[in-house]
Amino acid sequence: MSKIYTMVHRSYSFCCRHYLKTASLDMLINIFKSTSKDETAILEGRVAPRFEVLPEAGPVVIKAYKRGGLISRINNDRYLKIGQIRSRREFEFLIAAKKAGVRVPDPVAYANTGFPFYKTWLITKEIKDHSSFVILCRKNKEKAQALIPEISNNINILINNKIHHVDLHPGNILMDGNNNIYIIDFDKACLCLKNKARLAIAYQQRWSRAVHKYKMPEDLAALELG
Repeated sequence: MSKIYTMVHRSYSFCCRHYLKTASLDMLINIFKSTSKDETAILEGRVAPRFEVLPEAGPVVIKAYKRGGLISRINNDRYLKIGQIRSRREFEFLIAAKKAGVRVPDPVAYANTGFPFYKTWLITKEIKDHSSFVILCRKNKEKAQALIPEISNNINILINNKIHHVDLHPGNILMDGNNNIYIIDFDKACLCLKNKARLAIAYQQRWSRAVHKYKMPEDLAALELG
């Protein structure tokens, strides 16, 4: 793993793959303090990410972690600090997946503030000219179908490395301007003790369940795993 820089600024803790100057840290903290009210489409997360440019890393995406369900009505963005914080887990799984050969966004940094309840954020490099696989599925089924082998190949690499992306569905697939696919949102990922066959079944079931639930084209339900 490349060097990780750890720094504390204005009560925020940062771990970064680039050394971020004070101006960049201030900019990020100001973004963290602003509240995003943008809603996302179905299958595309709870909160719209922020897009900014860091001098040290270029165009980046800033993801704030938000709770769902009933608890979000009283606490939508704080987590009890037990074990590894959520952003660090996703940061490290992105590094592991990329090292294994999976196409994922490049992790740049993660940050958190507060104790024992904390807020946290993940910063990744922006995927150039990115677009949503979900939108493609609904607009051009044939083009989406042509990407299933590449999606399956990346999932097979995860399986071979015992990485379980628990919530891998079409909404967690993006494409760049060259139609290369990227897998995103590893915050629920874990190392899996299941054998490869059972892990492949878990991936297939989660994917097909989303396709059926949101009435996407049936031809997109079957992955090529194993």
